[in-house]
Amino acid sequence: MLLVGFAQPVAILASVPDAGLLFGLMLVAAISGGYAARALRVPRVVGFLLAGVVLKLLLGWFLDADSHELGHAAAPLKAVKDLGLGIILFTIGGVFETRHVKSVGRKMLKMSLGESGLTCLLVFLGTGIVAVLTGGEASMALAFALLLGFAAIATAPAATMFVLREYDAKGPTTDTILSLTGVNNVICLVTFHVCFLILAASGVLGPVSLPPGSIWVHLLTTTLGSLALGVVLGTLVSIIHAKLQLAETLLILVAMLIVLGAGEGWLLEHHNIAYTFLLTALAMGATFANIAIDPDRLEQGLRTMARPVLVGFFVIAGYELHLEKLPSLGYIGITYVVCRCAGKVLGARWGIRRSKASRVLSPHLGAALLCQAAVVIGLAGFVKAYWGHAMAQQFATVVLGSVVIFEVLGPLLTKWVAVRAGEVKAVTLLRRSQAPAAGGASTLTLTWEALLRTVGIGPKAGPAAREELCARHIMRANVKCLPATADLNEVLHFVERSRYSHFLVVDDDKKLVGVIHFSDIREMMYDPFLSRLMTAVDLAGPNPELVSADMPMDDVLEVFKAADVGSLPVVESPDSRRVVGLIEQRDLLRAMHQRQAEG
Repeated sequence: MLLVGFAQPVAILASVPDAGLLFGLMLVAAISGGYAARALRVPRVVGFLLAGVVLKLLLGWFLDADSHELGHAAAPLKAVKDLGLGIILFTIGGVFETRHVKSVGRKMLKMSLGESGLTCLLVFLGTGIVAVLTGGEASMALAFALLLGFAAIATAPAATMFVLREYDAKGPTTDTILSLTGVNNVICLVTFHVCFLILAASGVLGPVSLPPGSIWVHLLTTTLGSLALGVVLGTLVSIIHAKLQLAETLLILVAMLIVLGAGEGWLLEHHNIAYTFLLTALAMGATFANIAIDPDRLEQGLRTMARPVLVGFFVIAGYELHLEKLPSLGYIGITYVVCRCAGKVLGARWGIRRSKASRVLSPHLGAALLCQAAVVIGLAGFVKAYWGHAMAQQFATVVLGSVVIFEVLGPLLTKWVAVRAGEVKAVTLLRRSQAPAAGGASTLTLTWEALLRTVGIGPKAGPAAREELCARHIMRANVKCLPATADLNEVLHFVERSRYSHFLVVDDDKKLVGVIHFSDIREMMYDPFLSRLMTAVDLAGPNPELVSADMPMDDVLEVFKAADVGSLPVVESPDSRRVVGLIEQRDLLRAMHQRQAEG
């Protein structure tokens, strides 16, 4: 009896933790991963993903459990994954706001077609050739490669948006990355399902176990039906948002997203009703952004409420990464990774050149579109469920193995592109570099010192924390300016697309010649004779308030007080009028508040 009583707790310790305990351990791991990411100066999403990977490895070693058992323990956490992904897609749907689409729609379409088209083509050709050369049947190998090509278009929305928000990136390159992420996922989901069903209907794929009913009805419900459902639900959320308090609206939206995520598989299994959760959530966000009253209020609430959910989402994603698939990638998998990288980078560069946006967009933009996870994981599950050929397992192996690479590499490149484009404030990077990482301290030491500082007994931050901040650290470098020769129509078109309320006018050497305010153009719009004669330099005030890049933060605040404006142009030096950026008053106030909080 004594031995039995002793053995019982040992057996309990050796069992795989249930979902609640596992999720708690994931959040604890996320804290360590976040500190490690900060110390290494990499995006926190990478720390969260690797925290999930390490947690799974430790549990497997400590409990002597295999990957399948540990993966099964995380299955009940699907609701957290669905909610996190739904919130991200709902938010990204906002890039389809009508005014934004009208202003950049044609350019965005050219860039999207260039980037997604070249990515699909290169992956199809590369993997198709390798599949045929390694002994695959030609028709089956080419069908397999075509599905991989369409799957390669997708960009992980969660990781991409999380990184851009973490670094407070703002500017044309950031807007384009988010827009392309939304467009890419729509193109991927629609074209993949169309391609799969056409190949199935033509018999190229062999035996396919699709749900009962017409293939074309299934196609319509998973594409147009999903979009229509998203429009209806987005309209409903807009009405609720106008009538109820923010907390109640958030509660209803969360319930909708969880039900949509869980209901996708249940309805298909029990009632043969198909829709795509990802498309539906994206359409909900787009509809809400277009018809809701004050949609920004809900977005701000979502940002605050969703942070623990998203942290859990990324740790779960790391926990479920299929590391065991990496050695099985083979030649086809390596070709897929290389061709997708080349297609994204070269395709985006070609699309930018075609859309004549090279002056304002980073040529490296395509590197920020490499994140890939939930969408293609869902496609891999779809293929395995309905395609009974050995190629289906190989498709899943290639996709799941490459996700390990893209989920770690992608966020690093997204940060690099945003910083290189000049759309991340230097103060944001400086603040992250102020983590107490001197002397190569371990993560445990970093965590302990942070805890001591929290209760007021630890060492103070190092000299970097007390570094004098100036305009250069707070400004945004990638700012679009009006050429002095622009006519009134060009000025109005520029104003419609700008996120600022003051518009810089520069000459050919990018030297500031003036600033246009709304009041400067309000009267001109209704005088057709003058509008044909006036140019940007005529509209601009000739002696605007400005600051130099090295002006201390306190002096910049004094200029803001005197000028009473929302933003100021930043020039190279007091003796130069060459524009190097723009500083917003709210960014200045945020930085000063942070400095005061740090003592």
